[in-house]
Amino acid sequence: MPSDRLGHLYPVPADLDDDRFRWLFGYWRDRHRDGLLPAREDIDPIDFPHLLGRIYLVEVVHEDDRPRFRFRLWGSRIRGIFGHDHTGCWLEDIAAPGTLSDIEHALRSCTLERRPHFWRRPMMVESNEYAATRRLVLPLASDGATVDMLLGLILEERLQPLEVR
Repeated sequence: MPSDRLGHLYPVPADLDDDRFRWLFGYWRDRHRDGLLPAREDIDPIDFPHLLGRIYLVEVVHEDDRPRFRFRLWGSRIRGIFGHDHTGCWLEDIAAPGTLSDIEHALRSCTLERRPHFWRRPMMVESNEYAATRRLVLPLASDGATVDMLLGLILEERLQPLEVR
């Protein structure tokens, strides 16, 4: 488990109740250097093979007065949950109806505030297996300050089986 040397700046949110979220969060904190955000180059996927299928990377493209978001990696497990590979797609082109503003808000707040963002979303695509997803997004910055990439982890919540009476 990564150390807790930046715990005072980035305390582990109580919502991170899954070891996989806590592990990635700690890993990200350990990659900070001299108080600067880690860069994409500081993240080595070989360190977390147990998470790879659930990982996504989002490129932050700073245009005009607001950032845009393009998915650079969409893990195979996430593809199985949503039924699509979003690698290479812009957020506005793939967001399910009625979800764009919420997802964009989460990614934008992570980008502009330079802080992790965690949230739960009900499934917006028809699924016989999943009720919701929980998502952690972590900011990355090539220069240590301007967020240009987001590292994310998605975990699914399964539907509860119906009780037979």
